[in-house]
Amino acid sequence: MINTKRVVFRLAGLMVILALASCSTPKLATTMEVVNKASYTLSENYANHRAHQHLLKVGDYEIAYLDLKASDSAPVLVLLHGVPSSSWLYRKMLPELQNSFRVVAIDLLGYGTSAKPKSNGSTYSREAQADYVQAVLNHLDVDQYQLAFHDMGGLVAWELVERDLLGPKAIQTLFVLNTIISEIGFNHPKVKKGVMARTMSNAFSNAATSAAALELTFNNMGLSSNADLSEKECFGYVAPMREGSSDALYEFYTGFDEALFARLSDQIMALEGFQGEVHVFWGAQDKVLTTEQLPVLESALNQAQVFKTIYENQSHFLPEEIPLKLAAAFKQTQQ
Repeated sequence: MINTKRVVFRLAGLMVILALASCSTPKLATTMEVVNKASYTLSENYANHRAHQHLLKVGDYEIAYLDLKASDSAPVLVLLHGVPSSSWLYRKMLPELQNSFRVVAIDLLGYGTSAKPKSNGSTYSREAQADYVQAVLNHLDVDQYQLAFHDMGGLVAWELVERDLLGPKAIQTLFVLNTIISEIGFNHPKVKKGVMARTMSNAFSNAATSAAALELTFNNMGLSSNADLSEKECFGYVAPMREGSSDALYEFYTGFDEALFARLSDQIMALEGFQGEVHVFWGAQDKVLTTEQLPVLESALNQAQVFKTIYENQSHFLPEEIPLKLAAAFKQTQQ
């Protein structure tokens, strides 16, 4: 998530775009390897990431997901991404995680390989997104799972947890990664519906401006694409945005109102009923989703449930910044 005014002003000349060193604008490679979809092989080629994915028709839309099976008895780990990303965010962790978990990594509606429909005003709500996640898990006959989530994925996760507390008690463990917990400590986009919001969201999906918008996002959230991402890796973020994510982004960036935060507060308070472990992994240098959110989460839980790891020198994108260390930390929780 980014400083809205900064993006709008820096993209004011929209179509006269810099030739960015890392997030440049090559064509998406369409050559896919023949892959075993149950086992993930890391590649810089986003097309090969897509080759590992399955598609499930849920209502009118297709939802893309990875289903990586370590073994039939392995615990299920569900991964939810944030904005503006997809399951591609976790690609560097997947080869390690699949050795200990059955990993289900879902592209939320409007992102990655999943459908990107025009919005009717609630198409991309957290409730709707939670419905799609549940549909995938039902299709896979997953009745017990551990849930990891980053950034906007938290809004979907808290919805899933709230439902679970009232129903099947399927969620066993939470992995919380620099996500949305409270208005406290969250320097959220303050933008109203209208031209400014449309300009920003369209910048991500426009072929001429998508690379610049991603570059600004990475820089604002503490990840330098020039230093940390290859051109192909960066384009794994750019490519799906160009396929029509503007409506999903528009709903997200304009959705931070009093009603959302009141609902979020209720969902966090309801966590007192959650009986599983909560593992927090947080980059302390994140200036948007700050560590000031964490006391809000901890206050709703029994302290014996919470295991907190703060990475003092890391920022927002832990799965990009320290993927192997983070994967090892996930695996250690199973011991």
